[in-house]
Amino acid sequence: MKLTLNWLKEFVGVKAPPQRMAELLTMAGLEVESIVPLHPEDGRAEDWLVELAITPNRGDCLGILGVAREVAALTGGRLKLPPANPHTSDPGIKRAVDIRIVSPRLCPRYSARVVREIRVAPSPSWLQTRLEACGIRAINNVVDVTNWVMLETGQPLHAFDLDRLSAKRIIVRQAGAVKKFVTLDGAERELAPEDLLICDGDAPVALAGIMGGRDSEVRSESRSVLLESAHFDPLTVRRTAKRLGLHSEASHRFERGVDPEGTLYALDRAVFLLKEIASGVPLKGVLDRFTLRTKTKAILLRKQRVRRLLGVDLSSGEVERILKSLGVKIHRRSKGGLKVLPPSYRRDLTREADIIEELARLHSYDKIPSTLPLIRSRGGNIDSRLRWERKIRSFLAGEGMTEMIHLPFACAEMNRGFPGLWQDQRSPVSILNPLIQENAEMRLSLLPGLVENLRVHISQKLKGFYGFDLGKVFSLNREGSPEEKECLAAILSGKRERKGLRVKEEPSLSFLDIKGLVEGILELVGVGERAAWTKRRAPSFLHPGKASSLEIEDSWIGYLGELHPELCEALNLPSFLIFELDFEKLVQYAPRQLTFCPLPRFPSVERDLAVVLDDEFPAQRIVSWIKEQFKNPLVEDVQVFDQYKGSPVPEGKKSLAYTVSYRAKDRTLTDAEVKDLHRELVSRIGEVFGAQLRE
Repeated sequence: MKLTLNWLKEFVGVKAPPQRMAELLTMAGLEVESIVPLHPEDGRAEDWLVELAITPNRGDCLGILGVAREVAALTGGRLKLPPANPHTSDPGIKRAVDIRIVSPRLCPRYSARVVREIRVAPSPSWLQTRLEACGIRAINNVVDVTNWVMLETGQPLHAFDLDRLSAKRIIVRQAGAVKKFVTLDGAERELAPEDLLICDGDAPVALAGIMGGRDSEVRSESRSVLLESAHFDPLTVRRTAKRLGLHSEASHRFERGVDPEGTLYALDRAVFLLKEIASGVPLKGVLDRFTLRTKTKAILLRKQRVRRLLGVDLSSGEVERILKSLGVKIHRRSKGGLKVLPPSYRRDLTREADIIEELARLHSYDKIPSTLPLIRSRGGNIDSRLRWERKIRSFLAGEGMTEMIHLPFACAEMNRGFPGLWQDQRSPVSILNPLIQENAEMRLSLLPGLVENLRVHISQKLKGFYGFDLGKVFSLNREGSPEEKECLAAILSGKRERKGLRVKEEPSLSFLDIKGLVEGILELVGVGERAAWTKRRAPSFLHPGKASSLEIEDSWIGYLGELHPELCEALNLPSFLIFELDFEKLVQYAPRQLTFCPLPRFPSVERDLAVVLDDEFPAQRIVSWIKEQFKNPLVEDVQVFDQYKGSPVPEGKKSLAYTVSYRAKDRTLTDAEVKDLHRELVSRIGEVFGAQLRE
């Protein structure tokens, strides 16, 4: 919002220097971005151009009148309204034009006046100078007056050539079957059925609240004009303007909300100026259709609440003085506080906290003392999910991993390439207004973001990539409703990093590295013994020989492995290792209470065994069978330590080697006991699995 200081002073008497004025407005929440001296060529008094950063909730300050109200409230100055040509009752206006609102929800109010015998010509220099200083190009005296009044009041106006309105019947309705419309700039716009139009009978003449039409614009030969001043639904104006890519000064104000009670004054002010600079003869009457009037709700302002939020005691007189300066009416007084009615132009004042904020703002923030709140320190229970998040983050950081946080958006191509943990081929959640057009979907997996990090890492020629992410993924369920779940994912790439003196070349990362990382997470959560490794649910985008799925009690928890070479080639990236786990499911299986066992008093005895099995046989199956089926109390632990393929092992077979630990709680085991038990175990493995003992 741009305005000149002299123009502002015509609305409110203030003698403060420009710098002081800028400071007052900034401290009151209307930030002054710049203040630049102006030196007009016609020798008028020196002026200053002030540029304000108006927040979206303060649409009332998109006019000089709104800023003047703020200055008057801050300085105690008197507000002065510019002269206007007031309307009176005149039945002639109804013979000149008729108005009908078909969509009252989208256009609660539509007001219009007629001015005849207009002489269209260039505007006076003083008017052109101010308009151009505020960033608006001068066109002719009629159009310039509408822009002038818009800058003064914040109410956009539009002027139609009345003689070119053949039907003389203004209808405000949605576009419906109308598909195209040519605007003032000569561009043909594709309309949507929900767009709001101003029509002359059946023919559209303006996009409501955005821009007029080419066929009804005021030209040099125009002699009669119809002035429009209306209130349009902000959301409808915003949707249409954004879809069409058509942002105007009018739409900027309607999107933020204009004063529905301010339409008539803006019309009267425009008629006054047209009489002065265009020799217009106005019809005295006004057409005003106010079909949907919103009743202002009273807000309870409690003294105790004011004291609690601000930390200061404001006297009743001070509170009422500030409220009066803001235009807030006192509806009722009581012992505990006030019931107040905000003015129609302050659409941002809807609750008690809003009124209290205004009190703080006008009282001045620097008058509120800085005090520390009294806090009673006491311990509390941390949410279990948050506790596991912290533990896992700490564990991965200790393993040399770096957490990477991404926005939850992804492009369609990457979403299809990494569907994540959604097993039922769910559709992604589309974004109606994406920040970046390419990333128009919510992510199905955490991997797309990590892959982009890896790409940047490689482009910077950095060695080794160890990144993880803990966050939410999204999808549409079968009913079409969005769902989300929290997941944990990581990428390992490059070579295993060594520090210090390097004698040998750094070894490359392998499947066992990513598997060891996942096993560490499982042990941390306390589900390592219950986890089962299988290939039956491994995703197709993983290397078929270097992939695994993770299950707990037949519930799919996640996957890990090396990315498929074809996908690596498509991504133009070297091979890398990944895992993704369903964090919510994982922590559900965590034991509610940890149990601790004393250190063993007697030594363990370890024996190795090697068996030959089919190549597709999962090594974990024998471990699970020994622990769950064999169930001998002397068997303490079982670990896989080797897998071998090649001579003399037959083709299609592999050798799996296990270490079995035996221990008794009450004695030291003898060699004979261990020998007999181990022989029984080997024999049972051969019977159950058809395994051949390897010597």
